[in-house]
Amino acid sequence: MGLSNWLRAVLNKLCVGLRRRPADEEISGGPQYSLLARFIFQKSHFSKTQSKPKQGAFLPDPSILKISALWRDGLSEQNIWKVGDSLGEVREKQPRARAEFDQEAVSEAKLKIEPDPKPHPRHVNLCGWPIDKAEQKSIALFLCARSTLIVRPVQTDST
Repeated sequence: MGLSNWLRAVLNKLCVGLRRRPADEEISGGPQYSLLARFIFQKSHFSKTQSKPKQGAFLPDPSILKISALWRDGLSEQNIWKVGDSLGEVREKQPRARAEFDQEAVSEAKLKIEPDPKPHPRHVNLCGWPIDKAEQKSIALFLCARSTLIVRPVQTDST
């Protein structure tokens, strides 16, 4: 009987422990990305009339086969553009627009999200691009279709 009671007590503690298990985010020690944004610095990479990014906005540099993005969960519009401005300093350009998409689109495109906090704590890279250019274009078009274009509002000086 004593062993049976002991086993019951151990099983109860185990069940309680499993029910209190932390969320996957806490287990992995990193964020669970939901919403992402790709800043667009060239006017030729988006269409205002169609309100969509063009495939060039998503094509990776052939030498590194990854593109940068921003994990934007919980950021205000103003803060998203501030991050874009800081990332654009290297190019000496401000972003003209951004393409917003979700993590599900990245998964469906068979790409991986890898944190790259050097330029900014919320900066990520979309990795796992195929070498074949036709496949890259296909993925880029898929991401365009799954994205929402946000054109940067025209800023007026209040001085």
